[in-house]
Amino acid sequence: MVRCADLLCSEESWGVVEGVRCAGHTLQLCIAGAIKHDPVLRTVAASRRLVGHFKRSAKATAALRDKQKQQNLPEHKLIQDVATRWNSTCFMLERLVEQRWAVAAVLSDPSITKRADRILDLTPQQWIVAEETATILKPLITLTELLSEEDNTSLSTIIPMLMNVKRHHLINREEETPAIRELKRKMVEEIDQRFELTPLDVTSVQVLAAAVDPRFKQLKFLENDKRNAAYMELANLTRRLTQAGAAVNPPQLMENPLEGTSRSQEGAAAPAENRKTDKQRDIDMLLSMDEEEVVEANEMSEIQDYLNDKTKVDSGPLSWWKKNSERYPKLADCNT
Repeated sequence: MVRCADLLCSEESWGVVEGVRCAGHTLQLCIAGAIKHDPVLRTVAASRRLVGHFKRSAKATAALRDKQKQQNLPEHKLIQDVATRWNSTCFMLERLVEQRWAVAAVLSDPSITKRADRILDLTPQQWIVAEETATILKPLITLTELLSEEDNTSLSTIIPMLMNVKRHHLINREEETPAIRELKRKMVEEIDQRFELTPLDVTSVQVLAAAVDPRFKQLKFLENDKRNAAYMELANLTRRLTQAGAAVNPPQLMENPLEGTSRSQEGAAAPAENRKTDKQRDIDMLLSMDEEEVVEANEMSEIQDYLNDKTKVDSGPLSWWKKNSERYPKLADCNT
């Protein structure tokens, strides 16, 4: 793939070829870099040794099943993480926390566990770090799953999702341990550096792709001046692609066009929110999709009409544009 990109760059007829990193792999590097710091690193290593003990001992595994039944715990096997799959670390920690007391019961039973192996149990502080680390990593697994879906094109979703992760998930909270605060800080640092979010180039292909994705077209992750600059660049791109020479006026945006409606609908949606699954809540946080509302039709440019269009996005952006390309033919050219 890299060789192909180099060949394209060498051909003048292709113009400027802008490379786009694999979002999933880059995110994996961010997470791997963040968890390679103490005390999270020590906790993960201790968890790996603990799970390895049960994997090597048939006696300990059989005893674990007995303890699970006695304590009415799910009869799940412990999960060993794999170095090449960062999400397996999250699964390992999550499962270990779920089975904490069954594991402790096995380790403390002298008829099952040798004295030398009893020290494999995590310390109380490590159990806290393991639980909080799994909680932080879980929405990132949802993010990678969304990026892998065929309809959810990662080029348009990666910047809005990462911004939402930073604003809603990786903010520090008073009740968190210093270790978890440091993990979040490292995670944000890695994301900003590897995805080049600080400063964010509002004319980049990722931002323009988000602008023509109906789920993120309001570009709420940008400040007002940067948002307008992005729309200006989109208007210029549209004008160039149509080759018609007709000027497309950049939209005159309100500062927060959906703020009032979002607040009023927020309260009404509260009961339904309680019924959502953990994964659905993660998806909502990552996507932060714009609320539907009815707006009066005005004589605006195609871009402004598109921004005011509240047609529900039932599927991915590709399906949405397939249905609505005739309504916005100039913008549709930007998606090809």
